[in-house]
Amino acid sequence: MKIHQLRAFLAVFDHRSVRGAARALNLTQPAVTQATRELETSLGVPLFQRGVAGVIPTIFGEALEKRARVICFDIERAGSELDQIRDGSKGVVSIAISTAAALDVLPPAFTLFRNSYPHVEVKLNEASIPFSLPRLMSGEIEFMVSQVLPGTLPDWDVSVLYRTSMIAAVRVGHPILESFEGADLGAAEWLLPYDNETGPTILHQLFADSDIQPPSRIVTCTSTAMGLRLVGRSDLIGVFVKTMVATEFSHYGLVELPLQQALAPLEVCVVSRKNAVLTPAAQNFLDCLRYYANRLQG
Repeated sequence: MKIHQLRAFLAVFDHRSVRGAARALNLTQPAVTQATRELETSLGVPLFQRGVAGVIPTIFGEALEKRARVICFDIERAGSELDQIRDGSKGVVSIAISTAAALDVLPPAFTLFRNSYPHVEVKLNEASIPFSLPRLMSGEIEFMVSQVLPGTLPDWDVSVLYRTSMIAAVRVGHPILESFEGADLGAAEWLLPYDNETGPTILHQLFADSDIQPPSRIVTCTSTAMGLRLVGRSDLIGVFVKTMVATEFSHYGLVELPLQQALAPLEVCVVSRKNAVLTPAAQNFLDCLRYYANRLQG
């Protein structure tokens, strides 16, 4: 297998046509066809079914796609690492980061990182475990910073960055504020700014040590901004990181609920592929995040 063959294969896989792949790679169609044919010959299996409907990956093509992406991203990252070692003026750092970490530690960490790598291109993506893990696996992002439940990601390298406090909030003028004492909070409808897979589990952990019965009616929302606006315009009770009280609540018209017993804190973790080697710039960015996370925890 050669890298130009894998790139041609991935382009055909993504575009489902040789013409689209050739356009994306700025190559001729015969060159793309030759590269994919050579790859099929070297592997001894057909990677695509070619017909009037276009180019469709075979089961062998589907199996190769994930590995091919990892190889191509790792080769690109190796080149980026050499550039960074040489003069620190080139390369790319791509990470996924949750809203909690973005509010708590990202701004000062980014400023500190820029002191060492002023010209490296930085790509920040909002972390969502179902969407970010495949991008981690392929190498598209180097690491993710997000709330992670202990033991839920056994196939990944997971290390705790810090613990973040969680609070419940409602809109200003919410009926529950008039008779908060004795209110059945468990019967209310709650919103979690998390995905459908992790949201319910996180909710039960939040209420593990609380005297409140975990609610059965849950709205999950992967967009924090959307969740803030929805709670601000409805009778939902929202769960948010405590940092947002000072930074976001006044804008969205929210107030913190005075719970008698605090919700359990959540662990914000760094997630990466097992035994992954970060580029110097990515490692520096992570070190900056850890530095400010340690300061945050006192």
